[in-house]
Amino acid sequence: MPYDSAKDPWHRRALSPAGLGRSGALVTPSDATDLPRYARLRVFVPATLASAAVRILTVEAADDAPLTLPLAPGQVSVLEFLVRRVLATGTTAGLVIHRVD
Repeated sequence: MPYDSAKDPWHRRALSPAGLGRSGALVTPSDATDLPRYARLRVFVPATLASAAVRILTVEAADDAPLTLPLAPGQVSVLEFLVRRVLATGTTAGLVIHRVD
């Protein structure tokens, strides 16, 4: 899918993607569906997991060019990417993923 400015909360605004989020929502990973709004992600990895990874499509990535990012157990990570989709395939089950927008 191409870039959709209607989903980009920072499109033509002075706000920075690194700034504080004004809203957020729980994310359910999907191999086929983009997030309703492009966003940064906050990911919590329970300490009970031995290892974890999240697989994402950034806003400018093609559907066949995901990034797989390793995550530390027992930690919260805020990803430094603007994300359009969190893929179910390749994302560790049990993560708590929130959209930050």
